[in-house]
Amino acid sequence: MTGTVTELRPTITVDDTRLVWAPADASKMLDGAWWPTSRDAPTEITALVPHASRQLGGAVTRVSLNIDSWGPDQPRRLTVGDTLVRLGWFHTLDAATITLARGSFDRITLVVIPPDYDAAIASNLMQHLSTATTWPDDAAMVLTGR
Repeated sequence: MTGTVTELRPTITVDDTRLVWAPADASKMLDGAWWPTSRDAPTEITALVPHASRQLGGAVTRVSLNIDSWGPDQPRRLTVGDTLVRLGWFHTLDAATITLARGSFDRITLVVIPPDYDAAIASNLMQHLSTATTWPDDAAMVLTGR
């Protein structure tokens, strides 16, 4: 994470956005974990952006994703509320992460738990992460439980 952001605390949202924030000092690389319900990027990102905006202390304007990890609807722009969000699709970005940013200011990186993960395993993982005081350094370690 770059810049100054609101203190990150482990929480799971109560709506359909399955999201856990890492403690501020838990990891240098990952700021949270997100378990989308589908590979429909426009729908999932529209639900995620307001939460990330609150965490960053301002509107998310850029999202970077792995092009191969999502369904075929991959727009370059998405309107979320009153904000135009630019989406960047990359083959080189870790397939298990998503990055959300306030322009060229602060950004957060989330590990993405695949929507087709076994529900019991993913739920247990999210519960574990919501109370963990330390997090693994990279997405693969989160997903494999190392």
